[in-house]
Amino acid sequence: MIYAVIPLAISLLIVGAVLILQALYPRLYSDLCFIVDKARMARHLSRCAKRDVPLTIVDDFERHARTTPDKTFLIYQDVRYTYREVNREANRLAYVARHCGMKQGDTVAVLIQNEPRFIWTLLAFAKLGVTCALLNFNLRSTSLLHCFEASQAKILVFGPGDSLREAVADIKGELKKKQVRIWALESSGGSRLQGTQSIDGILQNNLDLNGKDYDVDLPRELRKGQHFRDPFVYIYTSGTTGLPKASRMSHYKMMAGGHLLNCVAMTSDDVMYVTLPLYHISALLFGLSNIIRNGATMVLRPKFSAAQFWTDCCKHDVTIIMYIGELFRYLLSRPESPEEKTNKVRVAVGNGLGSDIWGEVMERFSIGRILETYGATEANFGIMNVDNKIGSVGCWPPLLRIFCPIELIKYDYESAQPIRDEKGRCIKIPPGDTGLLLCPVNKTFPLEGYVGKEDLMQRKLVHNVLRDGDVYFNTGDLFVQDENYNLYFKDRLGDTFRWKGENVATTEVSQVLHEVDSVFEANVYGVTVPGHYGKAGMAAILLYPNSIFDPVSTFKYVTSRLPNYACPRFLRLPTSLEHTSTFKQTKSRLVQESFDPCLVKDPMFFFDVVKQQYSKLDEAAYVKITRGEVRI
Repeated sequence: MIYAVIPLAISLLIVGAVLILQALYPRLYSDLCFIVDKARMARHLSRCAKRDVPLTIVDDFERHARTTPDKTFLIYQDVRYTYREVNREANRLAYVARHCGMKQGDTVAVLIQNEPRFIWTLLAFAKLGVTCALLNFNLRSTSLLHCFEASQAKILVFGPGDSLREAVADIKGELKKKQVRIWALESSGGSRLQGTQSIDGILQNNLDLNGKDYDVDLPRELRKGQHFRDPFVYIYTSGTTGLPKASRMSHYKMMAGGHLLNCVAMTSDDVMYVTLPLYHISALLFGLSNIIRNGATMVLRPKFSAAQFWTDCCKHDVTIIMYIGELFRYLLSRPESPEEKTNKVRVAVGNGLGSDIWGEVMERFSIGRILETYGATEANFGIMNVDNKIGSVGCWPPLLRIFCPIELIKYDYESAQPIRDEKGRCIKIPPGDTGLLLCPVNKTFPLEGYVGKEDLMQRKLVHNVLRDGDVYFNTGDLFVQDENYNLYFKDRLGDTFRWKGENVATTEVSQVLHEVDSVFEANVYGVTVPGHYGKAGMAAILLYPNSIFDPVSTFKYVTSRLPNYACPRFLRLPTSLEHTSTFKQTKSRLVQESFDPCLVKDPMFFFDVVKQQYSKLDEAAYVKITRGEVRI
């Protein structure tokens, strides 16, 4: 009888211990599930890496082309492409590239707009072990040439279209001086740019290539010598604070990205709507990698359209959407439509969703899960909000910090570097304070670096943070952590300015301005004012159509919601705001023009302390402000 009771007693003790642990650590179950999922991913990736030729994303794609050849992989402008059809196109281009001498370890620069050719070109070169440098198709002239040269490629492949043809023509002379080959992916009958080679032309002139069976994949042995940590693509930093840099993204990172949506149980039945440019890390890491790994379907648009967004989602039974930057603000500004409620979207994944509209987005568009994420192109750490915690980029509690001990530390505003104590160690900040995010660099979390810019990556490393010999990556990003370990992105140091001895976070000011009824979008930045230390806040605000700017009520609202030092000293009312192709606000031109009426033709206002309103900023007021005759 006693022996029969022992197993029951042990079971009760275990259950009791688990309940006590759960009470003391409420996230125990979810954190353990997260750890188990990552352990499974690590085991899978380890098996991929140990093959003579590592298994990469292209192997996953070829597997789907064999097992589900007729499943729709891609929908573009209402044309459907199956896995088999896209694989055939990729094989066709890969055979041409191999015939022209391209081999494992080479690099090619790719300039193609958001269309199917981008994807099968990427897959084609991956079949050969060739790295693709993904050029921003909006760049022109010296910026485009800089990005090409940063990739160290010897071949440029560009897609069809007058805009791309003109962009290449503009830099063709410089490329020819460097003996760069230029390949055109022109459609049949398209006007070809002189001095370039057409892929169709290469095929027509080689009977051996025309006779190939493009359903037959190229031998994996062509990638012999490839390593799992070798670069799959080069992705460029946004360049809003300087010239873009080419950041490596390895086959490992691309394959790991395919597991990011395990938390929402993504399957082959899912349909993802991608309006972001494919050269952007979000479209690759959250989009293409997860679609290919799960054998799902992508609906691809040339560019984002607020008018067509929900219509497309309903037409194609979209279940997952991607967002970035101000995308949801554009959707919210549209008149309500039945498609907003009748769509099948269950998950939205992205970054940059303002906490001021988070709840409205979920309610108006009936989206059950919003996965707000954080990560930098060149960083070795990322996080995702899987709890629908409004405003947070995710939670990183003690159990997860055992595996990846990120730190929020005190920082110096001017140098964007950590502040150290008398022992030379960095200083951790308590919950509620704003700190600089540092991520550990080690074998488990390596940095993949910039192409040809190793010195730049070294500058981002912080040594001896908490103990001798440790190394951390300085993200340059500011966060606040609450008592439950939820992280809230505040700003990037480069976008933070100091005024009246205080640091002002541009995102916080922007959120308050967005709460003003007439304001559709606000871009906040710091400007230099003669006779004042630091930078004064300035905001370019875009009004809703038919709205009128009220300088008195805006002043009252801003001063009621922000500390005095954070209130914008200058307002500018343009008719439009500039963005990058990924909907990030650009500030460089605004900062350069500052609040000088000779440079700015838009209406401007200044923070009038005497009249308690935003007063008209004309040349006379400008002179008084710069002379210190008007207090701001």
